[in-house]
Amino acid sequence: MGKTVIDIADGKFMINGEYTYKSRKWNGIPIEGLLFNTRMVQGIFDDKNPETVTRWAYPDTGKWDAERNTREFVEAMPVWKEHGVLCFTINLQGGSPEGYSQDQPWHNSAFLEDGSLDEAYMRRLEKILNKADEIGMAVILGYFYFGQENRLKDEAAIISAVDNATDWVIGKEYENVLIEVNNECDVVYKQPI
Repeated sequence: MGKTVIDIADGKFMINGEYTYKSRKWNGIPIEGLLFNTRMVQGIFDDKNPETVTRWAYPDTGKWDAERNTREFVEAMPVWKEHGVLCFTINLQGGSPEGYSQDQPWHNSAFLEDGSLDEAYMRRLEKILNKADEIGMAVILGYFYFGQENRLKDEAAIISAVDNATDWVIGKEYENVLIEVNNECDVVYKQPI
């Protein structure tokens, strides 16, 4: 890849060698070098639970379609960029599609039980990361989301998942991706690690 590079210099974020929001202010406060982002964690969402997948059905088809979700996400990205969005977050286990939910019966995880990667999720992620790279956007890629981390069977699987996801990002040579290992790390997770 390598069209878009995120970097930090003197405590400020840079994209392709330029400080973000160069010389800009908001309410008189300098914002140069900040990395504002929007939470778009459901870009690769799917639901492997047949009992809950109907919750996400499209009104026009009556069915959920993970590929359509990603396709429409990718189509919207240039519009976000035109409006000044330089970065967004996406997560390999999404976020709660119902807002803050204690119970999360849906099964949304790019990780299989043993920590290996679900190829369908990773293909969808690749489409999003490629588009971000193409149009000059940075991405914060989250790995785990509470309520879904229990989809991995044990600590060894979690460690394997981190290794596999990181190796995947490095192998694709993305330079516009920042890693967030754990989203909302101040809540109780089922796995002790």
